[in-house]
Parts: sequence; C-alpha cells; structure tokens
Amino acid sequence: MSRYYEWPAGLEPLRKWMKAQGVDTKSIVSERQAAFLAQNLSNQRFKFPSDRSASHFLLLKKLQDIICTGAATSRPVPTRGQPWEPKKKTKAKPVHGNEHEIPADALVIYCDGCCEPNPGIGGWGFAVHKNGVEIDARCGATATATNNQMELTGLLMALAWVASSAPAEPVVIFCDSQYAVNGINQWVPHWKAKGWSRNGANASEKNKAIANLDLWKLIDKTRDELQFVKVKWVKGHAGTVGNERADELAEQGREETIPATPLDLIRQQLQYTV
Repeated sequence: MSRYYEWPAGLEPLRKWMKAQGVDTKSIVSERQAAFLAQNLSNQRFKFPSDRSASHFLLLKKLQDIICTGAATSRPVPTRGQPWEPKKKTKAKPVHGNEHEIPADALVIYCDGCCEPNPGIGGWGFAVHKNGVEIDARCGATATATNNQMELTGLLMALAWVASSAPAEPVVIFCDSQYAVNGINQWVPHWKAKGWSRNGANASEKNKAIANLDLWKLIDKTRDELQFVKVKWVKGHAGTVGNERADELAEQGREETIPATPLDLIRQQLQYTV
C-alpha cells in the first residue's frame, strides 16, 4: 500500500491546478492533507469531517468545482495560474527551502500553531522528516490562548521532541512565524543579557514586560541543552509540503483534541520534562 495519496481520476483538474501553484502533489500523504493544501491555496474555508479517517473526496470535489469551473463562492480564488495553461518549466520548489544550508544527515522539523478565534482555542503541531520521509508527527491544543502563544508552543514541542528523541543529532526546525523565529534567534539573547528585560533605549520600552515570557524561557532552556539545533523561517501557505503538513496538524489539534489541555498545564508538564 502506497504511503502517498493516490489522486483519483475525478480530481485530476484539481491536482493539476495545485501542481501549477508549485505544490509537489506526489509528496502529499493523505486525502486530508490534500484538502488542507487545496483549501489554503484557494483561500476557501470549509468545515472538515470530524472523523479524521472519513473520506474528504466530496470536500476536494467542492474545492475543484470552485477553482476549476468557477462555482460560486464568497471568497475569491487567487489568480496564480490555471492547470490547463502551459507554463514554462521552472525548478521544482524544494520541500523546505534553503536546502543547501541543511546538513545532509540533519533531521528536518516543521512546526506551526493556530488559534481561532484569536484569542480562543489554540492548536499546535509539528512533523519530523528524515531523508525526505516523515518519521513522526504530533499535535495538541489548549483551551484558551493566542496565535503567538500557539506558534511558540509548536516550536517548544518540537524542541522538546528533539531533547527526548534525538538530542545528539543535527536538526533544522522550520517555522512560518517570524515572531517565533526572530524571537529565539535575535531577541532572546538580548533579553537574557539584560536579566530577561527589554531595557530598550526608548523610555517607554524600558520597563515594558516581555509578552509570553514563560514560554520564551522554556524555549530558551530547551534549546540551550541541544548543541545542533537551528531554527529557520519558512514562508507559510506557499506550497511547501512540510509547512502545510504542520499547519494541518495544528488545525487537527485545535479541532480534535477534546478536552483541550490548559496552556498552564502544558507549561507545568514541560518544566518537569525538559
């Protein structure tokens, strides 16, 4: 049995349209992932079946009708090409971007977070890849959070996975949140040097509290114990399969983790385990 999604003939126009948007359709692993990608690329929003194992064919067919035949919808479809129009050949998008900067033996992890409404129920997820193959994936949710808190939680959970499962391996973690990536790579070292304070030159910034400080401290503590981890930014919703997979997992966690775990409890658990 193939571990990749086998597109039925009835969805060939949709598959070609997604391919025209730069998606490597041969790397999609499930019908649900195909539906998430198609929905995000076409700027549509439909409720997914609550049972993750249920067929998503009708949802994909609805998306195909909107994208390829112009069926009525309240959300316009972005005009980024049509599958039946010939295009000049271009280099295929790398799965995770900046491929030349990644050691050949490195694990690649994509993490993401979401919150709807914001603030509201939040979800996080991450997927671990080795040699282009997904080897693990996790997701979860919290009852009350913000989108930034969930982005940080996705990164924290990915780091915690590395600490427990692959502490000595080189790892590159990709995240589409500039808040999370710039924070861990640029802001945290300055905050730590100033006693976890902004202490900016601007008087109004000097005593301003750091938002989500407890999460930043846990992220910093976990990464400090890992020698070979880099955190990099990847553009979100741009057809990068690993990023779309992490987005799917975060949404899955938000939708399906019932009851959602309070964020405070997640923090308490991690303080004992990382």
